[in-house]
This record gives sequence, structure tokens and C-alpha cells, in this order.
Amino acid sequence: MTNPTLLVAKHTYLTRLKKKSFWWLIISPILLIAAAGLLGYSISYFSNDQPAKVAIIGPSTSREAINQSASKMNIKVSSITDEQSAQSALKKQTIDGILTLNDGQGTLVTQQKAPKIDKDQLQAVLSKLFLTTQAENYGLTARQTAALMTPFSLKTTVQNQSSQQDADNNQAAKAAISVAVTIIVLLIVSTYASLIGNEIANEKSSRIMETLLAASSAQAQYFGKLLGITGLLVTQLLSYVVLGIGANLFGQQITMVKQALSYLTALTPGFLTYTFVFIIVATGLYLILAAIAASLVNDTSQVSQAMVPVTTLAMIPYVVGLASASNGGNNVVVRIFAYIPFMSQSTMPSLLANQYVNWWQALLSLTISLIVLVALAQYGQKLYAKNVLSYSDENILKQLLASFKRS
Repeated sequence: MTNPTLLVAKHTYLTRLKKKSFWWLIISPILLIAAAGLLGYSISYFSNDQPAKVAIIGPSTSREAINQSASKMNIKVSSITDEQSAQSALKKQTIDGILTLNDGQGTLVTQQKAPKIDKDQLQAVLSKLFLTTQAENYGLTARQTAALMTPFSLKTTVQNQSSQQDADNNQAAKAAISVAVTIIVLLIVSTYASLIGNEIANEKSSRIMETLLAASSAQAQYFGKLLGITGLLVTQLLSYVVLGIGANLFGQQITMVKQALSYLTALTPGFLTYTFVFIIVATGLYLILAAIAASLVNDTSQVSQAMVPVTTLAMIPYVVGLASASNGGNNVVVRIFAYIPFMSQSTMPSLLANQYVNWWQALLSLTISLIVLVALAQYGQKLYAKNVLSYSDENILKQLLASFKRS
């Protein structure tokens, strides 16, 4: 690597690093996550979790048995015991529902906006109550009745998991990572493609590109800018790693932070490192395309137009990743995309997290992207050198297609 390349990379990196916009780029996702977490906590805290007030029409023994387990079912037993009064109270909305019990059968009528009742728990309590009544009718002793009502004991374990809690966290983390990686990659690609586009466009619009190329070379400018912008990406990702370590060390005393971290522990360091590297490689691919497209612009007003092909391409894995987040491993299209550069960064980490692929398959996908990255970087440098001193009023997309054809 030539010395001018390092100088361009250093200048690009430090110039952007000193700007407030870059630090806002780092802080804004954290603020959004914190705001979303605070909003969710507030909704949960202030939500109406009052139990549903239910009138029970039936034997007093049934009412007492249900009252003992009322908290599990999220209900409160009303003092109303007759059908007519219950119907009147339900009409006036002073109670939320009526549970009528008669000869082993039950009917639950509730208001449309009544608090949610755990019907599974209610079914279990009523089934137990029915069995007790039937056992008494058959003349069984209390011991025989207890033996009859003893539920079947089923113990579950998850292979290679230290506890069932870890297994539950792992499943939750896998479900979240499928969506999270897809969204994160799109945001990073869009942001950094725009950065390098503006970097090149600023130099072309101010007509200092000729001076820069006279002092160094197109190759140094091209690779230097790619390295400088990639350095910013690495800085952003590493800052999140540091913040994550800090949150793990000092956030254990905060209940909400501790709960969030309990899910992240299910993601292994190997997987996180793999995803970290894949995001950098994938962003590098899009940065090269962005640099080629930006080399065709005349001023900064054309940057958004030049970035349309890049962002459109980035939207494809985004849409596929979100559409197949729940069962991507069973989707042939997703499995194919997992090995295609520009697409694999949003699909392969999800497949790996959900154990639809092995590590050798994940590394193969990353290797393919690395090979394409090196080849495209060399090819892109030639296009950049041809286009960077070109000032044409023709449509950017047409120029870009013509540039690929000429090469």
C-alpha cells in the first residue's frame, strides 16, 4: 500500500471523525433504543393490569375454589351470585364477565373491552374442580382423589444449554437477530454509501479533484477514501462493543438493563465476531459501488440520484430478510441469497443464529464475499480513474451503465 493512500485514508477518517454529524450518527441509534425501551417500560407500567371482575353463578364450593386461584387467572370474583343481578351488572359494566357453572359445563360471557383472562388457567382450575366432584360421586377417598389429580411430570432440557432459562433467552435472541441484522445492515449501508458519495462529490463540485490527482493518483484517492470511511464504520461498531461491555459491567443493578443483557448472553462471542466482520465486508462492497457511482456526479445535488442504484440493491436483501425472518431456513430463496455477495449479509447471520446452517457454510459465504470484495475493489478502481475527471450532464444511471459496458 502506497504512502499517499494512507495519507488520503487518514485525512478522510480524521476529517469526518471531528464532525458532530459522525458522533450524532453513533449516538442516535443508542438514543432510539433507549427511547423505545423507556416507552415500552412506560406502557407496561401504566397499562391497565387490573383483574377482570367476574360474577360466578354456580355452587358456592366452585366459587371458593376459583377465588383461591383468581390471581393466576387475572380475575376477581364478584359478590354477585344470582343470574339476574349478574346480567344487570354486566349491562351496566360494573362487572367484566359472568361465569355460569352447571353439571360439569361452564359458560364465560365477557365485555368486549374486559381485561384479558387467562382461559388456560381457568380451564385447568375448572377441570380440577370437576374431577374432585366426580371422585366424590364415585366414592373415592381423599388419597385416591389426590393420586388421580396428580399431573404427569414432564421435564425438558435443551442440549448444550446450561439451563432452561438460557434456552428461552437463546430462542428470543435468535428471533430478534433475524430482524435486527437485516435492519442494521441496511441503515449502515445507506449511511456510509452516502458518506463516501458526498466525500467524492464535494471534491468534484469544488473542482479540486484535478489538484488532488496531480499530487497523488486516482488509485490513492480511491483506496484512501474507501479505507477512511471503513475506518469510521469500524470506529462506530467498536464504540458499541465498548458500550456493551460497559453496560454489562455497570448495568447489572438496573433491572431493565439486566433483563435485556440476559437475552444477549445467548449470542456467543464467535457469532457476534462473525456478524461484525460480515457487516464490514458487506458495507465495503456497497462502498465500492457508491464510489463508482459518485465518481460520475458533477456536484453534491446529484449524490442522491447517484446513490439510487446502491440503495435499491441494498433494499433487496432487506425485504427478503424481513419477509422470511420467522422461517428463513425453510425458504429456498433465502438459502440461495445466503451465498450471494451483496445479499448474504442480511440472510446468512440469521440462518447461522437459528442453526439452519453449519459454521463451515457460514464461513464459505463470508469467504465468497471477501473474494468478490477484492475483485470488485480492483475493478472499481479502474472505473473510478476513468470517471472521476468526467463532467457530463447525462443521467447518472445511464452514465453508470455505460461505464460498466465500456470496461
